[in-house]
Amino acid sequence: MSEEVKIVITLKGQTASIGVQKPDCDPFFSRVEGDLPAVLESVPGLVEEAQRSWDSNPRYPKCETPLTPQSPPITQRSTQRQPQAASQRPMF
Repeated sequence: MSEEVKIVITLKGQTASIGVQKPDCDPFFSRVEGDLPAVLESVPGLVEEAQRSWDSNPRYPKCETPLTPQSPPITQRSTQRQPQAASQRPMF
């Protein structure tokens, strides 16, 4: 039985960002220096590292800090009437 694993490689110059993900697990990210053949050579090791990480903790820890309540938007109400704009003649 094989497990589904998604690998995304973004190569910019001599630096690659590699993301590894499988269902029901948070993604594992890494950065590798080198050209495309060197980057591809590192992928199996990164998948193994991701698997070890998922075995111990498949999801990032849940945020336990209390969130600060959002303050209501400040609206200014004017009790004075706005002066009406003087009628302008059309320009065209």
